[in-house]
Amino acid sequence: MAEPIRRNGSRGKLPPAGREAAPPEPLIVLDPEVERRLAGIRFHFPESMDGRLTGVHRSAQPGVSVEFSDHKEYSPGDDIRHLNWKVYARSDKFYVRQFAKDTHATVCLVLDCSGSMFYRSQTVERSKAEHAAGLALALCYLFLRQNDSVGLLSVRGHRLTDFVPPRSHASQLVTVQEHLDRAVTGKAASPDHNEGPTSLAEGLEFLVSRRTRRSAVIVLSDLFMDTPEFLPYLRYLKSGGSHVWLVQVLDPAELDLHPGKTERTFPFQGAMFFRSVETGHGILMDARLARADYLARFKAFQDDLHERCAEAGIELSQCNTDTAPAEFILEHLKRRR
Repeated sequence: MAEPIRRNGSRGKLPPAGREAAPPEPLIVLDPEVERRLAGIRFHFPESMDGRLTGVHRSAQPGVSVEFSDHKEYSPGDDIRHLNWKVYARSDKFYVRQFAKDTHATVCLVLDCSGSMFYRSQTVERSKAEHAAGLALALCYLFLRQNDSVGLLSVRGHRLTDFVPPRSHASQLVTVQEHLDRAVTGKAASPDHNEGPTSLAEGLEFLVSRRTRRSAVIVLSDLFMDTPEFLPYLRYLKSGGSHVWLVQVLDPAELDLHPGKTERTFPFQGAMFFRSVETGHGILMDARLARADYLARFKAFQDDLHERCAEAGIELSQCNTDTAPAEFILEHLKRRR
């Protein structure tokens, strides 16, 4: 009897009857380096959050704290210990001091699992989807450490594929990790599983329907889609007091963000066939001659995206797939100071 041939071409024996093969190692795991570098880091949102637990974010509701916030006119039931007698002496009206209150935040991570997110050039080790999932897990770890509630929303094609409700329990990290790993390694994650162009609108509409207010929404995507389709939902979330952060994940072959390495952007040479992993359509072209047109079109796309986000007050960041998650997060926090 011939020996079975494995997928990698090697020959070997099948596992003994009755013994199940060991499950594959998860692809998306929390790197110990991420835990080490993010230990003690605090991620503050500029907007006031509407949480119920103690945390590190500024609350929309006044509370008991040593940090003065504002004055309000006295109403029956207010604590007279907070009366400001100096203001009374000047205005002949009673005002009480209000103090800031720290609270926790509800954070929803939105992961784009479209076909284009599974592209990987030869210069990097992970696809955009895998890198975005690793970054999402690092953010989940950071937020849970500061007592925030974290949820996950996965979108592929024109449908919502997975949703993990926000929780602040430590076990939520394992739950999110399992769902992230399934999102980038499951059957639907196959690059040949064409579902047409992806739109984040379906997933964002779901968040809007949940009346998500004064929370944080972080979208991890290459944003290769029609901006007018999903931007209104982000504007709505922003108008409700939520912090909206778009993280555009790009392969260096699409746009190299590292100074002095622009040669890695669109490095293709000669006649090449380019196929869309979302629609299956393709085109044959001379890559060397097409590079200048590609760079001009991509720059116009990026300029329009930056302009629209700036007008809506939406935070936009870019990340290459060869930038470590912890490094990206720390650099982002440094730029916000």
